[in-house]
Amino acid sequence: MAPVKRRKFDGPIRTIADSCEADYLVIVQCGRCETKRQMHPYRLIAKNKKILDAPLDKPLEGFRCTTCRSSVSATVTCTYTHPGA
Repeated sequence: MAPVKRRKFDGPIRTIADSCEADYLVIVQCGRCETKRQMHPYRLIAKNKKILDAPLDKPLEGFRCTTCRSSVSATVTCTYTHPGA
């Protein structure tokens, strides 16, 4: 079976939707305890469809931190790495 090729994304990565379309992983950092978690943006979009147009590198409300166990604001940053790479 032939390997699956990634679709090339041209343009700046400014939103969570851009990082999802470019197939880049993101890091979600808690605003309170600063715990970082790397994940695919599909997981964020699956939980909340309104987050598609959310800008990267700015605090976003409505996240639940599993470390400090509270509702916090989090910062989402693009890693510019592909899953499995």
